[in-house]
Amino acid sequence: MTTPPTSGPERLRADRGLRAKTILNSYAPLFWFRHPLERHPRFGYLQIAHLGWRFAEPHDEFMPIFEAAARDAPRHVDWEFKGMRNWLILPTRLTEEKRRNGDNFIHAQATVREDQEYCLAAARDMELILRRLAAASPNPGLLGGVTA
Repeated sequence: MTTPPTSGPERLRADRGLRAKTILNSYAPLFWFRHPLERHPRFGYLQIAHLGWRFAEPHDEFMPIFEAAARDAPRHVDWEFKGMRNWLILPTRLTEEKRRNGDNFIHAQATVREDQEYCLAAARDMELILRRLAAASPNPGLLGGVTA
């Protein structure tokens, strides 16, 4: 597996998880949040970008915003929003791999992660998704200057 560079124009912001959490909290308080580290802490390869969260209280009124962000913001790979108990924004390829791997999410992540160029494209799209979500925040004052 070839790992893309971490400097120059390909450099990814290391604080994306914190920014994502802040942006989602600007919609409503979070009960649960998941976002992978951008790079594996030991081996340095890119992880596959995705978001998972649950608000402390149901907020179905925000579903159209998240659906639009997943559908309209990305430019490199296809994404989807899933509004279930936990809400997810993830690359469609990750969902397809999960299905192929007997609904094993960890195995699906490992399979997709082998394609580092795809992971880089997904990371770029995640930045666009976060920008869209920050711009649409119903409580921009809670962003505290955080922009994606």
